[in-house]
Amino acid sequence: MSRKNILLLAIVIAALLVISYCYFGGSSKHTPTESFPPDLPNPNAPAGDNKIPPPSTEPTPAAASSGGANGFLPTKMEDPKRYELLQKSFKDMSVCLNMKMGAFSENQDLNFDALMTIVTPDLGDIVTATEDWTATDLKTSNGEVRRIFIQNIPVGGAETNRVLKYSTINANGSQTEIPISKEQSQNPTDTLIASLEGDGQITSKSMARKIYFQNGDDMSVVERNGHIYSFELAHDQKLFKCSGVDAASSINCSCK
Repeated sequence: MSRKNILLLAIVIAALLVISYCYFGGSSKHTPTESFPPDLPNPNAPAGDNKIPPPSTEPTPAAASSGGANGFLPTKMEDPKRYELLQKSFKDMSVCLNMKMGAFSENQDLNFDALMTIVTPDLGDIVTATEDWTATDLKTSNGEVRRIFIQNIPVGGAETNRVLKYSTINANGSQTEIPISKEQSQNPTDTLIASLEGDGQITSKSMARKIYFQNGDDMSVVERNGHIYSFELAHDQKLFKCSGVDAASSINCSCK
């Protein structure tokens, strides 16, 4: 075979490889989706145990959504396993952080007030508290799960900017952002938020708070439907954190 034929053959093969790559492995006709775990507020989330609880497709119970004070009680009669695990977790926390802990009775619900009663005997009174973010999950009439996520970003002093993100939560856990204007995403009005909540039936409401105590310590707390979902506290050179504490099957605590 002549050099000329060899060269022509090489050019044809190269062209076929380029065409094959472009068709099968190159650009896609689908718009890339923003994909990150649904338990993170966003890729630039502030420090602390502030993961968003996984979305639920079941409507929020009325008692829980009212604030949790009269919601589910983790009593021995109703959920003895959860109460037992919570008691063990607080004992482990006391040992880990070398702290004096307040009592947690079988007739209490683990809401924000109850948790503060448990930790304040050693940490002192609450000096101030900030709200890091809120997340509202809803289910539309066609079965789509959506999340309204609002992050409060400090801008100096006591002022904060509210940033809104509206997303669809896919079956695989990834999130696809629903486009909204810059004017809507920056410091959204309560009217806009209520309008977005009206797109479906609310299934879950979560919020993250940072609590600052009299002794100088601070604590990250996430609540879901009026109940404590997770918390994180550093004290006496140790770190204790728990997640999934609103259900016996998901309680997970550790000391570092």
